[in-house]
Amino acid sequence: MRDTAGQALAAAAAAQTWPGLRVRPELRATLLLLAPMLLFIFLSRFFVSTDPDYWWHVRTGQYIYETGSLPRVDTYSYTAAGRPWVTHEWLTELLLYVLYRQFGYVANVVWFGLVTALTWATVYASCRRRGMGEIGATALMFWGFVMAAAAANVRPQAWTTLFLAVCALLLTRYKQGEVRALWLLLPLLALWVNLHGGYVIGLALLGLTIVGEALARGLGRPAAPLRPLLAVAVLSTAATLLNPHGFEALVYPFSYAGTGNASMQYLNEWQSPDFHVSYLLIFAASLLPGLVLGLGRRPLGPTEAFWALAFAFMGLQSVRHIPLYAVIVMPLLGARLQAEIPVFRRRLAAWRRPQLLTVTWPLLAVALLSVASQAKLAGPQVGREPSAVTYPVGAVTYLREHDLQGNLFNQYHWGGYLIDQLYPQRQVFIDGRADVYGDAFVRNYVDVSRLRPNWRQVLDDYEVRLVLVEKDSPLAVVLGGDSNWQEVYNGEVERLFARRFGHREVVVPR
Repeated sequence: MRDTAGQALAAAAAAQTWPGLRVRPELRATLLLLAPMLLFIFLSRFFVSTDPDYWWHVRTGQYIYETGSLPRVDTYSYTAAGRPWVTHEWLTELLLYVLYRQFGYVANVVWFGLVTALTWATVYASCRRRGMGEIGATALMFWGFVMAAAAANVRPQAWTTLFLAVCALLLTRYKQGEVRALWLLLPLLALWVNLHGGYVIGLALLGLTIVGEALARGLGRPAAPLRPLLAVAVLSTAATLLNPHGFEALVYPFSYAGTGNASMQYLNEWQSPDFHVSYLLIFAASLLPGLVLGLGRRPLGPTEAFWALAFAFMGLQSVRHIPLYAVIVMPLLGARLQAEIPVFRRRLAAWRRPQLLTVTWPLLAVALLSVASQAKLAGPQVGREPSAVTYPVGAVTYLREHDLQGNLFNQYHWGGYLIDQLYPQRQVFIDGRADVYGDAFVRNYVDVSRLRPNWRQVLDDYEVRLVLVEKDSPLAVVLGGDSNWQEVYNGEVERLFARRFGHREVVVPR
């Protein structure tokens, strides 16, 4: 009777608070909170600088489209030419090229904007499943989005973030008694393995769930049936074989395992978060409530504790994993918050307008500040071609117009752009496919870029005659004062050097 009376009072309050809005509370929450936030999340993708790997992804999609086959070995570089290449993102690359070919880069921004919005809508649904009210779920969703925003771009990894969020929602529904939800994992993983190699994280989440539910059963706590979980785990693993690379695609993700992996040692996104960087404090702040409240307590269980521990460890190990942490842990954090602090489970109908504004306005202020900071890096990406403001546009034009001979050394994050602009007339030294080049070669690149003692020997070993680097980089400064090298172009962000032969300067046609 008390619950019925409380619902009646909430409905009466809602009628007074929103006298002109005659819609169901769920729809009202969508119109007033969720839809505007998702629209902002979608539009924010238009103000993000072009991802360095976008360029070679599109060029690979073009190859697949025009030849009807997948590239199996590297042809983009002269340093790794002929080495095996597992194009584990082939379907994403094909779709990137088709959309670009038909409508331009803006179509890919729209596509990935929708993927991003759908990701956080899924997180919102998980928060609601965990008992949060509409306002609390929206706040947790937006917190997670801001935490992960630095990694959001037109890049295949976005699929892994979305599908992991969907996996968590389906497993949550299964634990709550919806057995049929579990079987949706089969087609999901069959598609995921062709879009991005991060599908293995979905299998890992399923494995953690099996262990967690088995432990809960052993402790005498409520647990989901294990037999369907085991069956789906076996069938989902088999479903990942439905890809052009077969078993190779299953082995590929494990190439990043181990402490000696050069990508994880040297690439920024694989590094542990530096909490002196302000935006990473948003991630740190999410760890504190979990430590205080404990994510293994009511209404959560062993499974959720395993999820939280595993993905918190991943987030602390690598900035690249923070979005994965966000989509998994924010709903779990919400479950604990609503269990301990009743306001987080309060429904929208029970809020008065002034109270609502005190929650939504801070969120909107953070959103506007985020857009303003992003807009300084890249204007709205609404054209046919992606923004290239941070890429060596002038040097590329110069190389096209002048017949400079010899191998080119280039910055790692410019390799994809050079592939798109100069291949096949010129091959690159390195690009974002670190797995293709191998750990030893990546270390050679780092030796040159950081001017380690053997840097000249590396350039000699690969017969480098041209060097294209950022204009204020250590290598540019040293080559600028080296009599063996001649600066032939100085652009907005880059400097291009040519090796002298004997005491002769390079003769460049004018």
